[in-house]
Amino acid sequence: MFSSHGHLNFKGTAVAAALCLVSGVQASTLLYGLDFNQLGSNQNFINLGSGSTAISRTTGYINWSNAITPLPDGGYSHCPNGGTFNITSTNGIDGLNFSTGFSVGIHMYYSSSNPDWKDAFSMTIAGTTIRVEMTSANRWVIYNGASIGIADGTELFSANDNEWNYLGLTFKGNEMQVYHDGELVKTVTTNLSDSSKVTSIKGSGDHNTAANGLFIDNLAVYDGVLSGSDFAYLNAHEMPLTIPEPATATLGLMGLTALLARRRRA
Repeated sequence: MFSSHGHLNFKGTAVAAALCLVSGVQASTLLYGLDFNQLGSNQNFINLGSGSTAISRTTGYINWSNAITPLPDGGYSHCPNGGTFNITSTNGIDGLNFSTGFSVGIHMYYSSSNPDWKDAFSMTIAGTTIRVEMTSANRWVIYNGASIGIADGTELFSANDNEWNYLGLTFKGNEMQVYHDGELVKTVTTNLSDSSKVTSIKGSGDHNTAANGLFIDNLAVYDGVLSGSDFAYLNAHEMPLTIPEPATATLGLMGLTALLARRRRA
């Protein structure tokens, strides 16, 4: 461990460990991305990600407009009367793995001009369809998840009228984490496991098909577990094809290299 000059020789071991740290880190890949920027009644959903499960539409219609935009790229979807997108596979949606984890992000907007329960989107996990809904009391909640360990009415966060909120959900093993505009607000221990499957992610209209005043945009589904800073980025930017891991490991390696250089000069 010591060199002939009496200095501690940790170069090989330390650098190798640091390189393993860097090389073992994986970026998160966009699997399914829907950016609602069209006008009129077009419902041909184009997946911006690499996932192979098809995205279809249900009956009903989706109104398109650019009157309110969460991002400068324009557009949002207004989904009353049952018009929804649907990512569905009976064998499990391609790329969603509870063992390695996955993440879902979406912009949601609520107007209380017509107060009522409003369904933003739903996910069918292990045979149970959970719904993300806005209550008439301006609180985003999850309903219908008791059988998978997510209590009915689990509150996600409260929201102000006429404001966009960004919901981030991560799943890995039996843990679900909830983010609001990039801030971790809740961790839930579920009954899910590494072998659980997601068979559907559907847009609003699944529960309250007559609801108005609810808007969604920028659905993003990534493999891996995103962080608060990742969701904060997605809240303010378009959906990148990959989200690299934080550069802390790389910076640590750079610092180690600089330290070794100083020791060599000594």
